[in-house]
Amino acid sequence: MYQNLNVIIKIKLFLKFLILYWEKLLDIIEKFLSLDPKQVSKVYTEVGRECVDKGWEKDAIDLYQKVILLSPHNKDAYFQLGRIYTRTKNWEEAMKFYHRSIELGLRNHEVYYRIGLAHDYFNQTEAALKCYKKAIKLDSHHDEYYFRLGLVYDSKKMHDKAIISYNKAISLNPQKPKYYYSLGLAYDSKNMHNKAVDFLRKAMELQEKESPVIDVIDKE
Repeated sequence: MYQNLNVIIKIKLFLKFLILYWEKLLDIIEKFLSLDPKQVSKVYTEVGRECVDKGWEKDAIDLYQKVILLSPHNKDAYFQLGRIYTRTKNWEEAMKFYHRSIELGLRNHEVYYRIGLAHDYFNQTEAALKCYKKAIKLDSHHDEYYFRLGLVYDSKKMHDKAIISYNKAISLNPQKPKYYYSLGLAYDSKNMHNKAVDFLRKAMELQEKESPVIDVIDKE
């Protein structure tokens, strides 16, 4: 057991420092080492996460595809592939992998939130609404979830519900200009112009501390 652990640590270091020789390294691991497939899968998964963090999406995709070949029921690998395709704006592929991760038993809030983003991209508002609600039900402490929910309500002209969602987002994170900006627009849609001006002014004050343009919708 300890011997296998040491080998795994060495492989991780090997991959980290010699990442430029990617294809050869993967071949070496598979042909030269006689580790349990589950152990190799764990190595690929961990290094894949590091690749995602560094922005090496193509390498991460290769690794997670190999994880799936070694462990076809690895729900985290499908989820991570979905994340990568979300970052690269390949929404159809992202949806496919997210749904597969759910089929395999993944039930965390983030996967539903991310599926909601994909539905948003395709203007599938009802589906997006259900996903954001599901994400909030699983974890009600993420301000962005309430913000996205508010945007969907606004798109459906349900401004009262949008206002509730934006206020919840602000209560969780009072430093995001886009929350106040969207809240101001929602009040403006209800012809409550004084309130709208107050929140739009607050958005501008916060934005001046960050950047000159308010980014109301930022996808990953």
